[in-house]
Amino acid sequence: MGAMTTTGGRTPTRRELTRAELIELFGAVPLFARLAPPQRELIATAATPLTVKRGALVIQQGDPGDAVYVVSRGSLLAHRASRSGERRALNVIEAPGSFGEIALLDGRPRSVSIEALEECDLLVVSRTDFLGLLGRDPRLVDGLLRELGRMIRRLTDQVADESLLDLSARVAKTLVRLIEPQLAADPGRSPIVSLSQGKLAELAGGSRQSVNGALATLVTRGLVRIEGRRIVVIDIPGLHARAGVSLPVALPR
Repeated sequence: MGAMTTTGGRTPTRRELTRAELIELFGAVPLFARLAPPQRELIATAATPLTVKRGALVIQQGDPGDAVYVVSRGSLLAHRASRSGERRALNVIEAPGSFGEIALLDGRPRSVSIEALEECDLLVVSRTDFLGLLGRDPRLVDGLLRELGRMIRRLTDQVADESLLDLSARVAKTLVRLIEPQLAADPGRSPIVSLSQGKLAELAGGSRQSVNGALATLVTRGLVRIEGRRIVVIDIPGLHARAGVSLPVALPR
């Protein structure tokens, strides 16, 4: 893989992944997980590595959709701006994950902006390579449909939550959604959300001041602890109960 020289918060990636690491990474990304190792290696080795700095815009709303991105390290925020300039956060994307698929399929401009929440390592798969593999291997279609299904469910939940849940419950549910990968990886550890309260407010659909108040309520109930920019979840079952979400079966109740 060749390094990409970029500007505006982008730098060449620091270390190239080995063949085995590439196959493992693409196997862990839901979009590519059903591909056989040779197909994962084929598309991974054709990808361009890229490192972006914290705060950099990887994708800007309205840009042409010319690539899909795989996240090998770090986390990013998907957000959308209205014509009046009001911004709404939609989702946090963490490694291993992917983004940018929708614009590749319909040929329309990017519907959201993607901002790096920390320094991130990405692999950029061109539209030509992605669509070529999509046409040759139906297993990628299955992964794509699953990814689209998750996106539709998440957006449906967000719309319903804003109508049916109070702000404290929405903040709790947003935290539950953000800690899911950590719970899956290490159920016995207290999960940590490293996200500014301003961005948490965007995700929960409230003002920063009101979300600060909702967080204070969760702290008072002994569900979370605030450590600077970090939110430590200390009562996982209690947070799920406040969010109105069932606790994963693998976790103690």
